Amino acid sequence: MMKPAAPVVLIIDDESSIRDGCRQALEKSGYTVLDAEEGDEGIKIARNAKPDIALIDLKMPGISGMEIIEIFSRDVPDTVLVMITGYATIVSAVEAIQKGTYDYLPKPFSPDQLRAVVRRAIEHRNLKIEARRLREEKERMEKSFITFVSHEMRSPLVVIRQYIEALKAVAGERLEKDMAEIIERCSARIQSLETLIEHWLDISRIGEGSFAWKKEPLNLIQLIGRSADEMAPLCKEKGIRLTVDLPDQLPEILGDQESLLRVFTNIIGNATKYTPENGNIVLSASVDDYYVTVRIADTGTGIPADKLPLIFEPFYRVRGKEECQRGSGLGLTFCKKIIELHGGAITADSMEGRGSTFLVKFLPHVRAGHEESNTAKPFRPTQGERA
Repeated sequence: MMKPAAPVVLIIDDESSIRDGCRQALEKSGYTVLDAEEGDEGIKIARNAKPDIALIDLKMPGISGMEIIEIFSRDVPDTVLVMITGYATIVSAVEAIQKGTYDYLPKPFSPDQLRAVVRRAIEHRNLKIEARRLREEKERMEKSFITFVSHEMRSPLVVIRQYIEALKAVAGERLEKDMAEIIERCSARIQSLETLIEHWLDISRIGEGSFAWKKEPLNLIQLIGRSADEMAPLCKEKGIRLTVDLPDQLPEILGDQESLLRVFTNIIGNATKYTPENGNIVLSASVDDYYVTVRIADTGTGIPADKLPLIFEPFYRVRGKEECQRGSGLGLTFCKKIIELHGGAITADSMEGRGSTFLVKFLPHVRAGHEESNTAKPFRPTQGERA
C-alpha cells in the first residue's frame, strides 16, 4: 500500500525569518513546505502546485494579502487559506473570512500555535473535499433515479391506469360496491404516484435548466382568480370558505402562466388539507416599492415552529390530525423552485392552532420605456420572514 503524500503548505510572507521559522516547524511535523516572498510568486506556485494550505501575510509590498486571498479563492478553491499578520484587527479578520479565509494567525506566534492552526486547516480541507464528494454522489444518484423514474415507472403506471379504466368500463354496474371502492382506491393511488413522478421530474428539470416555461407579461388578478375558480369546488365540498380579496389593479409580472397556476392551486390545495370545516382560506395581494406580494392565508391547524423551516424540503410532510397524508411531499418544493425560477421568493409564517400564511413575492414587470426594470431590485426578504 502506498504511503499517502504529505500535505503541502505554501507560505507567502516578505519576512525571511517568518518563512524559515514556519518551514522548520512544519517540516518537523511531516509537512511539505513551499514558500514565496511576494504575492505574484506565491500565486504562480499555487496555480502549479495546488497546495493543501496557504499561509498568507496580510501586509506585503506589491500585491496585498487581501488581493491574494481573492485570487486563491477563485483559482485554487481547494486550498485552505490562513491569514498571518502582525496587524490583526477584527475588521481585517472579518474581511479576510468573507473573502474565503478559514482562519488567521496573529504575529508573533509559536511553533505549536502554527502547527495547531495548520492541523485544523487540514481537517477542514478534508471535510470540504468529503462534503463535495458526497454532493457529487448525491447528484449522480438523483440523475440515475430520474432516469429510472422516467423510463421504468411512468410507462407501467400508464398501462395499469388504462387497464383499470377498461375494467371499470367493461364491468359497469355489474361491479359490487366493495369491488368498485377497491378499484377507485387503486385509481387514486396510481394518480398520486403519477403526480409524484411529474413533480419530481419537473423539479429535476428546473435544477438542470431544462424546464420548459414561457416568459410573458401576466395579469396577476386573472391568474389568482383562475386559481380560486379551480379550487372552489374542493373548498365547497369540504365546507371551507374561499375568499378572494384583491385590489382593483396589480402590476403585471413576467412569467409562465401554467406553472404559476400550479403554484397557487398547490398552496390552496395544501390549505384545504389542514383547514377544518367552516374554516377560511383568503387570497389577497399588495404592492410596495419593490414587490408584488400574494398572500394565501388559512385558519387551519398551523405548522409547529420547529417544522416550519423544513416544509419546502423534498418529501417532507407535516403530519396533521385532520389529513390522511396522501400528498407527494414534493408540492411545496416544486412551488419554491418555480417561484425562484421567476426571480421571486416564497415564505411561510404559521402559528400552531391559528393557521398558516404563505407569501409569494414577485418583481413587477415594467414595460419598455419606463425608467426602471423588473431586474433592477433583487429580492430582499423583510425582517421577520422565514423561508
